[in-house]
Amino acid sequence: MTAVKPVLDAYLEWNLVLGLAALVWLIARSVMSKTSLSHGFVAQLRTLKALCLCVVISPLLALGVSALASHTPVKGTVAIGDIAVAAYLRGDIAMPATQFEALLNTRQRWVEVLFNGDHAIVSVVLALMALVSLVYAVRVIRDALAIRETVNASFLWRRSDKVDIRLSDRIAVPFAVRGLRRRHVVLPSHLLNSPRELRFALAHELQHIRAGDVEWELGFELLRPLLFWNPAYIVLKYQFDRLRELACDQSVVARKGIDANDYTSCLLDYCARTVVRGSPRVLNVALVTGGKAKRVLRQRVIALADAPSVQSSMPFMFLGLTILFALVLGLAAASVQQTEDWSHDRLMLSTVVNLERLEARNQGN
Repeated sequence: MTAVKPVLDAYLEWNLVLGLAALVWLIARSVMSKTSLSHGFVAQLRTLKALCLCVVISPLLALGVSALASHTPVKGTVAIGDIAVAAYLRGDIAMPATQFEALLNTRQRWVEVLFNGDHAIVSVVLALMALVSLVYAVRVIRDALAIRETVNASFLWRRSDKVDIRLSDRIAVPFAVRGLRRRHVVLPSHLLNSPRELRFALAHELQHIRAGDVEWELGFELLRPLLFWNPAYIVLKYQFDRLRELACDQSVVARKGIDANDYTSCLLDYCARTVVRGSPRVLNVALVTGGKAKRVLRQRVIALADAPSVQSSMPFMFLGLTILFALVLGLAAASVQQTEDWSHDRLMLSTVVNLERLEARNQGN
């Protein structure tokens, strides 16, 4: 238990920060939807990536915030536990010391409940979560092996410094993926019969590679076995999948030589043919599948129509939001960290608790 506790504390703290990040993103998205960036999906995706990056490095941001707080003239702290203890010792919180200590140690008690095995329901829930996590891990490995097999069985058509372009008879839709050393764009072989669709499909997948979407998608999938239960992860993953395609569409038509109307027409023709074939499942890559297919497809068409007028890069806004995200998540990560039990204020609180218990015992006698 002693060896597992630091890891569990870090895991719980990271999930709390992830929950705050999802809330921050929903607020930021709501604000952007009321501005000229309502259809600026390139800028929205970059903002979401900056937020997710701040979540990943939040432990380092917490160290920075704590270091800054310790070097202030008042030598303050940002940990909620330490702040609460200091407020109690100043008399700002009117509560018996034993009750306050019990409230302060709520998190520790819940951790002990999770691992002591005395509650059958808790043990069953943990076992089910572990089983689901294992299933997701197996699925990630299975999908990785299937993609690797598809790439290895494909035909190398073109090669550049960093990207291999391959053709395959096994797939219905193109996709981009990366290996340990190189990135790959795998295209269905039948696209050779349609140079127009081949050109657009290749431009789309290469844009995913330029934007780093492949690496981000890989990171999200690797985290799924650990975070599948967290609604914040589900929200951020859905938002990333949605913005990834919309931003890619806008970036493609913003490049020279790609006509937005022609690209949109190609997308609609492809969707229509796939639906006629009775296999809309393959549209999942294009994010136009399921019960919300019409709405999402409409959104992609609108994104393409607005692409020429959307500013894809707003450096000052992006920098400001990134700094804001770093400050908010760094402060949050530092505030939820488990504090030392033997700090000066904690020792004083422990003394007050012992005196209160001694007084209660004497009154009982």
